[in-house]
Amino acid sequence: MDIILYNPLSRNGKSQGIVDELVVKLQSEGRETAVHSILEIPSVANFIQSVEKEDRVIILGGDGTLHHLVNSIRGYDITQPIYVLKAGTGNDFIRSIPSKEHLIQINDYIQDLPKVTVNGEESLFLNGTGIGVDAYVCHLVNTSTKKKSAANYFKNALKAFLTYKPSDATVTIDGVTKTYKKVWFILAANSVYMGGGMKFSPSSVRGDDLLEFLIIHRVPRFVLFLIFPTIYFGKHVWFKRWVTIIQGKTMDVSYGKVSFLQKDGESVNHVQSMHIQR
Repeated sequence: MDIILYNPLSRNGKSQGIVDELVVKLQSEGRETAVHSILEIPSVANFIQSVEKEDRVIILGGDGTLHHLVNSIRGYDITQPIYVLKAGTGNDFIRSIPSKEHLIQINDYIQDLPKVTVNGEESLFLNGTGIGVDAYVCHLVNTSTKKKSAANYFKNALKAFLTYKPSDATVTIDGVTKTYKKVWFILAANSVYMGGGMKFSPSSVRGDDLLEFLIIHRVPRFVLFLIFPTIYFGKHVWFKRWVTIIQGKTMDVSYGKVSFLQKDGESVNHVQSMHIQR
């Protein structure tokens, strides 16, 4: 049997059509199906463990759905095969997996994930996490009454870059501490992609034992406007005067003001520090 867990909020609430199409396709292949909203399951881990070992669990949703999944099953012995079908608005996780399959088995990709601790709460992340203006953009998008779209993202990004004030930050990477001035944002990347296809960390390799820490600092606001579009192509790394990239396994950040944090695109308010552990 194929157990389909979908996020009804994915694709601006239009994921039901994708569910229906998948059910028709699977049934045409002679497979029995069952559909459940992942948001209505009290314990995703217990639910998955309760299905038969030979059943396939298929997740329909974007990066937020997958972030919810990996943190829900953390610490549980999950042996059932878990697959993903693209159905969200971001899907940076799927972009980073070298597979052309329609359904991608992800069990191996959700093991040994890095952790972020913020405001006393530890959670896993799939793609990346960070403090600063990029997290503020996520906050504006997530709290917007408009539907998620490229136009809405650009509008909120423009608002964030016009109003956000950078701050100094003390950063410790693998035991080496340095203070950076006028920091716009600090990221820990576990994958090339974040922000809906932006190549924040073009040299990252999912599954290796290192993270890439990206620090954007001392760049004038108008120059940041020029640099930001280059992130889609991973060319921001050329601007070494303002873009610092360091590989490592641990990072502690003390930001000079209360700001926002994002983890796999999900925003957290009232943040001033974070701890990253690979």
